[in-house]
Amino acid sequence: MKKVETMSAHGATTISKSWFRKITALVMALCLTFSYGCAGNSQSSDASGSPSAANSAAEQKFDGKITIGVSAGITGSIPMAGERTLQGVKMAVEEINAKGGVLGKELVIEVADDQSNQSVVINAVNKLASNPDVVAIIGPHLSGSVMAASDTLKKAKVPFLSQGTSPKLRKIGNEYLFKIRPCDAISAEVAAKYAVEDLGAKKVGISYNNNDFGVGGKGVIEEYLTKVGVPFVSEGHNSGDKDLTGQIMKLKNENVDAVISWTDDAESALTARQFYELNLNKPVITSTATSTQQVLDLIDEKAVEGFYSVCDFVITDPSAEVQDFAKRFKEKYGIAPDQYAGNNYSVTYLIADAITRAGKADREAIREALASTKGVSGLSGTYTNDSNNELIHECKLVQIKSKVPQVIKTISVDVK
Repeated sequence: MKKVETMSAHGATTISKSWFRKITALVMALCLTFSYGCAGNSQSSDASGSPSAANSAAEQKFDGKITIGVSAGITGSIPMAGERTLQGVKMAVEEINAKGGVLGKELVIEVADDQSNQSVVINAVNKLASNPDVVAIIGPHLSGSVMAASDTLKKAKVPFLSQGTSPKLRKIGNEYLFKIRPCDAISAEVAAKYAVEDLGAKKVGISYNNNDFGVGGKGVIEEYLTKVGVPFVSEGHNSGDKDLTGQIMKLKNENVDAVISWTDDAESALTARQFYELNLNKPVITSTATSTQQVLDLIDEKAVEGFYSVCDFVITDPSAEVQDFAKRFKEKYGIAPDQYAGNNYSVTYLIADAITRAGKADREAIREALASTKGVSGLSGTYTNDSNNELIHECKLVQIKSKVPQVIKTISVDVK
């Protein structure tokens, strides 16, 4: 066997080539192990301050998991809303885990498809609430679905955070329900007040959906107009209607000075198209739907030009936080975020914050932490809980120009 000669401090030593190879391989392995361990402990970030790939959730060492449920319409009448909801939640979860998770544990989600349907939502929330690992639930988000699911989630004593905005939700007496958007008691009054004080309307038409959301908004608008002595005409429609000609012609024949439309996504698009086709030619103020991209995509630019919308999250909000989120969301998914994405991204962080303040992933402790929330920043404003378990107390008035919602003003109300 050939020998390889080396020098030590004590003189020449001979080592077989096979042993030399073994020692070299061992040294290299130890070096690689040491290098991997150091890399795993690094905290590198990109220029924006967001964690880089080297600090991804996959490389974190977590002491268990914390599960959040998500009830959303993945299929059904408005699947785009469900898709954006999940995208916002998943983006927040990835960021939170990249920073070490919550209480040292990995944040994970369990999703149930409620189809944005009151008859389906019970099964969806039952699935989530019956899993003892689910400590809080995001959704359901439609006011009618919240009404249907409320008793189930109250009995299970699981806190849930919803985008439902109907004033009726104030009366169901569920301390486990938290609302993450401004109530229609706020936003619908903002619409009515703008019609009278800014647009100078002497007679107002109200087009509304005959569901919990639409009827609740209609009631607020009518109450305000009655208080200030402005006459109004109200015309309702149903979810799924395909023709609103009769209702619109009644508003037109009543010679209203402005119209307030309070309805859901599909009917918002239909209303805008038929207002234009029937030459209503009056200022229109709508609920949030008309300012969302999924609705704007269904309407010709000329049909919605000049519309006003009362909303809470919009990507043209000039705030640095919204602009940064919108940029990162589009880079990640290739599309612009809407209010479902923005609000559910924020609420995921809010839940993480509540768990941290509670000090444990326990349903009751999280409910108590959410109830005491004060001054927590979100993309739609500052979360501060009030006596109605409503967390947001401001909304934005936008005007649609070239199918882009432009912020006109932000309106805040006192926390109750």
